Amino acid sequence: MPIATRCILLVLTALAPLLSLPSDIARDCPQCPELVMIPAGEFLMGTAAENRLIDPRTGKPATNDGPQHKVTISTPFALGRYEVTVAEYARFVNATGYANAGACMGFGGDNRFVSSKDINWRDIGQIQSDTAPVVCVSYYDAVAYAEWLTDVTGETYRLPTEAEWEYAARAGSTSSYHWGADAADACEYANVRTVGAQSISQRQADSDVADGFPCDDGHPAAAAVGSFRPNAFGLHDMQGNAWEWVADCNHKNYEGAPTDGSAWLDARGECAFGMIRGGSFLNRVERSSTTVRVGRPRSGRGTNMGFRIARGGKSAGTEQPMQQFIVDTDVDADTPGGQLFNDHCAACHQQRGNLRGVYGKDFDAIANTIRSGGNNIMSMPAFGDTLSDDDIAILTRYLRRVNGWDQSLH
Repeated sequence: MPIATRCILLVLTALAPLLSLPSDIARDCPQCPELVMIPAGEFLMGTAAENRLIDPRTGKPATNDGPQHKVTISTPFALGRYEVTVAEYARFVNATGYANAGACMGFGGDNRFVSSKDINWRDIGQIQSDTAPVVCVSYYDAVAYAEWLTDVTGETYRLPTEAEWEYAARAGSTSSYHWGADAADACEYANVRTVGAQSISQRQADSDVADGFPCDDGHPAAAAVGSFRPNAFGLHDMQGNAWEWVADCNHKNYEGAPTDGSAWLDARGECAFGMIRGGSFLNRVERSSTTVRVGRPRSGRGTNMGFRIARGGKSAGTEQPMQQFIVDTDVDADTPGGQLFNDHCAACHQQRGNLRGVYGKDFDAIANTIRSGGNNIMSMPAFGDTLSDDDIAILTRYLRRVNGWDQSLH
């Protein structure tokens, strides 16, 4: 075969994955995620108070998705057709040698969280395919992947802003779910909590028994991306499967939120807590709506937390610079309080001064938060079912000491 012909065949082989895509799907390189172009438009972001869904675990609605407000997306942008997969992330790691350092939060037996450095994106403690969404990735890991794609393609890759994410997830819908208002239709469109899923807490397990499920999607763990029907924009798994990191800092509600679709960062563009959206296979359908939002430490990782990628658009360049707030899980690890923190809290909370403002500073406020869950900055699991009163007291004193909230304990 002539050399020229051989070269042409090699080029065509490399381009085949790009040339075979549908006309409305783009891909900038063979190893790049497939992208869907999202048109400009405007929408009402958040939920009106009277329309908020009740969380079966608590009997209460979330309150951080209001006030509802109009947002204008003035420039089209591209968004991943699917969540970034294990195989796609592996290509990045293999090409760069990038290391995901630190623990990941998994969900083991006894209806509780397990934080371990043995859990990572390659091995989450259960079977996962190359086409499953990559999980056990922090905000910083996701940004590093976007930066690699930018270097490879010359295009501007990034995480979507929170407003862009919700606009794309809704795809023109105004109901709680992009498919409509009926939770029973979830199994056609979303991998949400179903029969056989691991329990996040005893409260979750009790709710499963008491309330049941509107349908059974057949996937108690993460499913291969694209296993469910897409929304009206052609995006898959915008609800369920894996929580997805967005570019914004965490804010407890939408008071003062931008209305132009840009990322809502802190004054200096630095924040330890970010946002995840969309719910996961571990969350009930009510916790996987288009408006549910959860704050998490940007350095945190979980076996149900992943991301999808965005490209271009007006919001390009609004990402926070790569500046990690590392959770130092080895501080005081040999003390009873440090051991409790590492075993239960390290993957979902920041260490030392970054805990300021998360809890009330007095003993009772911190103990009640640990026991019952929730706080004014981010969601926190309830440990009242898994920790004794003595353990909660030890952990409370530890948190007060490392944050300087009780000088008498130094």
